[in-house]
Amino acid sequence: MVRWIADRLTVVAVVWLAAGLAFSAFVIWAFIELADEVIEGESRAFDDAVLLWIHSSFPGWLGGPMRIVTALGYYWVVLPLLAVVVAVFYRKGWRLSAVLLLVSTAGSIVLTTVLKSVFQRARPELFDSGYHASFFSFPSGHATVAVGFYGMLTLVLAYRLQGTARWAVAILGILVVLLIGFSRLYLGVHYPTDVLAGYLAALLWLVCVGAVYALWLSVRGLRAAEASRDDG
Repeated sequence: MVRWIADRLTVVAVVWLAAGLAFSAFVIWAFIELADEVIEGESRAFDDAVLLWIHSSFPGWLGGPMRIVTALGYYWVVLPLLAVVVAVFYRKGWRLSAVLLLVSTAGSIVLTTVLKSVFQRARPELFDSGYHASFFSFPSGHATVAVGFYGMLTLVLAYRLQGTARWAVAILGILVVLLIGFSRLYLGVHYPTDVLAGYLAALLWLVCVGAVYALWLSVRGLRAAEASRDDG
């Protein structure tokens, strides 16, 4: 029985690894292609057209809600939330989940800071929404941190929940990540390619962290099976 479980877990681990490597390769390729278009200026027409369309198509009263949504991606909101969630996870005994969430969030912050310093893209100035942001534009730090924190938190909670609650958390997490990215476009402080690049960079990091989590779950399942055999 233990051997059968071990074999199944090995297959699952191999599938996860293969899928993770394939997805990582695709994300790296997509990011490189996107960054090349940004550097060459080939994305500028698309970026400008999308920003101007959003500015002209969406109502002005969304300014207030979008400022609230965009605040969810700032460090002064994410870091306190991270501290609270990590403390709750530790109290529940979810120590690895707490560590991985911490690593995922911290890694996304470091990643976006380094990439911004490398590319040094100026922020868009197509219209004045009354909202201003500092530092460089590519990739979007809000998009990267949104995936690193809210994305990883969604994965952890969705794994531990079941049924309707799991789907509700997954949908809510995706909506939060997407809305944070959209808020940066609505406020005119990022180009669409900035947000897309932020998502891609964070997804690559999230896959790495998620792979560690999946591997640990497989090992834990094997140990539980061995313990059950010994008790029997």
